[in-house]
Amino acid sequence: MFVLIVLVCSLILSLATGGRLRYVEGFRFRLLPLGIGAFLLQVLMFTERGELLLGSFLPFAYMCSLLMLLTFLGVNWKVAGVPVLLTGLLLNMVVIGANGGRMPASPQALIATGQADRAELLIREGAAANVVLMSDRTHLNALGDYIVLPFLGSLGSAYSIGDLVALAGEALLVYGMVRKPAVGQGQQPVRDSEQATPNK
Repeated sequence: MFVLIVLVCSLILSLATGGRLRYVEGFRFRLLPLGIGAFLLQVLMFTERGELLLGSFLPFAYMCSLLMLLTFLGVNWKVAGVPVLLTGLLLNMVVIGANGGRMPASPQALIATGQADRAELLIREGAAANVVLMSDRTHLNALGDYIVLPFLGSLGSAYSIGDLVALAGEALLVYGMVRKPAVGQGQQPVRDSEQATPNK
């Protein structure tokens, strides 16, 4: 929910400062199906059925989806916001890779954000879906899921530094998508009707 709120606020801010929805028509991503595929894979794997189906292969599938996103963002790195988003993804990939395909998560942070059941499962099992219990046995805990934004309450979650950096990149991306297109920024030039001159 917090992510959605941030992105909507970014869109509203851009529209209020000169952005136009029509500019989205000129926005272009390279290898877009790859990015969509990675997103859908993550949505699928974190459903109850997906977790059950993948079982012990879930961390591997998770890393594959992240690599797909890395490739997608890499070929679109000139698009406004993508370098920041890519930085956040890389931070998460480093810590996830160092912990066998799972993100270290603090149960205290989960409890603070209203996820007591998930925290209990994590403590009991040691791992759940794409996360592993944060402890002195996990690596790079400073990059794990332990950040709580108190003002969000149950609307938030346990975030990593990479999550917040990536969210900043997503906000910049949404902001830029409705700005006047610029060549080389992942968009095709769109000419405003009020600025167009008739052909002679």
